Amino acid sequence: MGEVPDRVDLVRTGGFANIAVRSSVPAPDLTPDEKEGLDALLALPPAAEAVAGAPDRRQYDVSIVVGEKTHHVRLGEHEVDERVRPLIKRLERDATPRGPSSRE
Repeated sequence: MGEVPDRVDLVRTGGFANIAVRSSVPAPDLTPDEKEGLDALLALPPAAEAVAGAPDRRQYDVSIVVGEKTHHVRLGEHEVDERVRPLIKRLERDATPRGPSSRE
């Protein structure tokens, strides 16, 4: 993308109760560790169509918004490495549950 991201959005699904949560954080508010995770996600190819996750496993759908463009990445919980973990933790900390009417 090359431009400075505006914000990072997360939709986390799965887990024992399969309660979806979402959050959005302005990219300029991220710490250096969180920005490193953002760079790691931008280096990944965009996510393909939706795929079913493993039972009781969390899935992280992260969208990085730059102007009118969005780079969407889907990670399973086992794919969250040390570079991405601080960003995911920040997004989870700010997350709120999604209502049943807004499920995808």
